Amino acid sequence: MKSYDDAVKTILEHVGPMEAEEKLLLKCIGQATSEDIHAGIDLPAADISGPDGYALRSADLKGADRDNPAVLRVIGTVRAGHVPRTSVRAGCAVRIMTGSVIPKGADCVVRFEDTDEPGDKNGPNRANPKEVRVYVAAAAGANIRPAGGTVRKGALVVPKGTVIGPMQVSALASIGKTQIRVIRRPVIAVIATGDELVNPGRPLPPAKVYNCNSAAIAALVVHYGGEPVVLGVARDNESSLSAKIQKGLTADAIITSGGVSKGDYDLVRLVVGEMGQVIFSRVKMAPGAAVAFGLIETSRGDGGNRSVPVFALSGPPTGCLVNLETLVRPALLKMRGLVSTEHPSVDAVSLNEFSRKLSMSVAKWTHLTQVEGEYLVTLNRAEKDGMLSSMATANSLTIIPEGSTIKEGERIAVLPLDWRSNQLHP
Repeated sequence: MKSYDDAVKTILEHVGPMEAEEKLLLKCIGQATSEDIHAGIDLPAADISGPDGYALRSADLKGADRDNPAVLRVIGTVRAGHVPRTSVRAGCAVRIMTGSVIPKGADCVVRFEDTDEPGDKNGPNRANPKEVRVYVAAAAGANIRPAGGTVRKGALVVPKGTVIGPMQVSALASIGKTQIRVIRRPVIAVIATGDELVNPGRPLPPAKVYNCNSAAIAALVVHYGGEPVVLGVARDNESSLSAKIQKGLTADAIITSGGVSKGDYDLVRLVVGEMGQVIFSRVKMAPGAAVAFGLIETSRGDGGNRSVPVFALSGPPTGCLVNLETLVRPALLKMRGLVSTEHPSVDAVSLNEFSRKLSMSVAKWTHLTQVEGEYLVTLNRAEKDGMLSSMATANSLTIIPEGSTIKEGERIAVLPLDWRSNQLHP
């Protein structure tokens, strides 16, 4: 029987990232980069204007203010995306739009708002001004975004192991990337076990229960970036179970649920042990203490072999979900190539007590709120609402260490869940 921390450490020692693949940028959302990505260009490529205004020489603005404006001749206009054709000479100014290249001779930009340019104009200035009054002095470099100010050629833009999202897409598209190399998503075979299981949507005969674990496992695999392949239900006999597992060996990992305790028909550990090896078979945390992890070698297709991790999870839904979040989640993140697999946690004040001293850690589905900047956690929702309702409405998981008690008002580490978009998380 392993502690939770030892179990996670053991699992992570036996799983690794998937291989890299090159994909179009917008096809990489949610995947991790397989290498550092550097800029191949300066951005911006030339000095450009920050605001809409006038490009001019700072020397022409000395002493300028509202009562003593500098009066300059307007000799042209430059817009974004066009190379300036006019150079700025002493006593002259060029109207310039945001993002436009600074014309030669100019060393600063003043905003339209700091000139006699009409402040309420919408679109082009139809007056086509021939001169401009500037009401402020400006230092060289004012309102100019220098070449390479956003990123220098060769600079690291996205480090290896970064998950691609909207901000990364923006950064990579800005340096001209259309495709990148990322770690491919792991394919996970999902197998439920048990003669008692019936798929949802069918009538429920006596002594049967609905198979909810397959859907829950598949949902969590998708949520954490994998691709589930649901292989159905293995019955409580060795031939059925071994056939399903054999089929699952084409995937990158296998997750089973049920059949991993000590009953006469709990055969998962037996079959996994016959096909490969069982690394550990119990974890010192409830619910879900009956959980196993193993490896099965199979052909890689190129003459070599590979080890397929097998996560044999608890059968009861609450234990299965605890196993998924605490043991499978870090493995999926590592398989996806993420740098960190640790679960975010917050320090919360308990709104009730947990007074039982147990011989193993206890994972509880809890509800986390934030009041005036402080996190508060309700521990005992299952006792009040029932186990199913407490799971369905939980937004956090709280692990109470072995032998510990929690008093009302005491602080405890809580793991926020991000299973739903409206869940509370830091």
